[in-house]
Amino acid sequence: MPNENEMRKLNIDETIYETEVPSSFDRRWTPANKMLVNAFIPGTIIEVKTRVGDKVREGDILLILDAMKMYNEIVAPVAGTVEVVAVSAGERVEKNQLLVRLK
Repeated sequence: MPNENEMRKLNIDETIYETEVPSSFDRRWTPANKMLVNAFIPGTIIEVKTRVGDKVREGDILLILDAMKMYNEIVAPVAGTVEVVAVSAGERVEKNQLLVRLK
């Protein structure tokens, strides 16, 4: 089986380094169920921008999560209808906690 890794050059402080990067490095993580929107990091819900029954498009902002003093827009991974909003503004959430369920 041929080596699928590739060599890449990195410029760090004007010094060029060459490193082998595994082909798996470019793969994006995808959730097992795109209809479940979970917290990717612990934080506090700042604002909920959707309600049960709302129709959303892929990329629509569902809520704002404050994590480590940074506001993160949590977006719909797919188009659908909001079936459950499991959190409210001001609520503290843990990593992987359900935020919104779509159908």
